[in-house]
Amino acid sequence: MPALTRGSDISLAISLQEKCDTLQDTLYQEPPNLPDLIVADLTQRNLDEILYTEISPTEVSEALFSTSSNTVPGPSQITYKMIKWAWPIAAEPITTLFQRCLSKGYHPIQ
Repeated sequence: MPALTRGSDISLAISLQEKCDTLQDTLYQEPPNLPDLIVADLTQRNLDEILYTEISPTEVSEALFSTSSNTVPGPSQITYKMIKWAWPIAAEPITTLFQRCLSKGYHPIQ
């Protein structure tokens, strides 16, 4: 891999460690400061919520693995590729998160 430019006033990244640090700093920047988050209570059912059949782990898996792994991460810096990588050991909490968001009608926009 050729040397990497790190900025106008910074020397080139030549060693493997310098290149790794440069790529990490460039691609995985600190998430921006977000305004106060709305904390959704996903444990209590509302009387006016729409009833539906809960989605299954298979449905979540099919939806997840049908997405592109080459998307840009949002403010959390979590990519679909990372979620797909974690799926074999985190299928249950990921499915639960989707089920509770759907049952509450909570659909994060960021």
